[in-house]
Amino acid sequence: MVLSILRCYERALAWAPTSTTGFAAGLLGLLGDALAQHVEKKSLGSLTEHFDLERSSAFTIYSCCWGAFGLRPWLNFLNRNFPGSSWQAICQKVVMQQLAWNPTVYLPTFYGFNGLYRGQDVDALIAKVRSEYVSCLLYIWKVWIPMSIGIFAFVPARHQVAANFLGNLLWNTLLSLFYNERRIE
Repeated sequence: MVLSILRCYERALAWAPTSTTGFAAGLLGLLGDALAQHVEKKSLGSLTEHFDLERSSAFTIYSCCWGAFGLRPWLNFLNRNFPGSSWQAICQKVVMQQLAWNPTVYLPTFYGFNGLYRGQDVDALIAKVRSEYVSCLLYIWKVWIPMSIGIFAFVPARHQVAANFLGNLLWNTLLSLFYNERRIE
């Protein structure tokens, strides 16, 4: 069954890479937020609370757009400009992703989209970014620096987006918990 799904994914990726990337990222964003909501409800002892559809739709739409129009082109850029899997190329890709891309593009667009989509006014959004930005960026680095090293070192460029999706399932769960102010200790 897993091999069948992987073959289907490979065909879809070859036929329509942007759509396939966006769909897969959106699906994993949805799963990550659903898991985060389940963990939150369980930790609060309230499994009867309703699923927050607005929160989940914001996360899913952002993940879909990010996967198709952010992550995929970005990884293509990194692999084109820093080809191979030598330690030098790996370090260059990780530094670019973690010190340039995530702080200036990924995190601001995530906060901006989620806040505005969910009806947060601009002043409240700015206050939220000011209070959480550094902590969230440090959180990104704790999770994604080791994952990025592994992906750039061991995963062929053709499959790096898919490998990021798998890492994103964990990351989306953690980010959803972080953004929605309930953290796992």
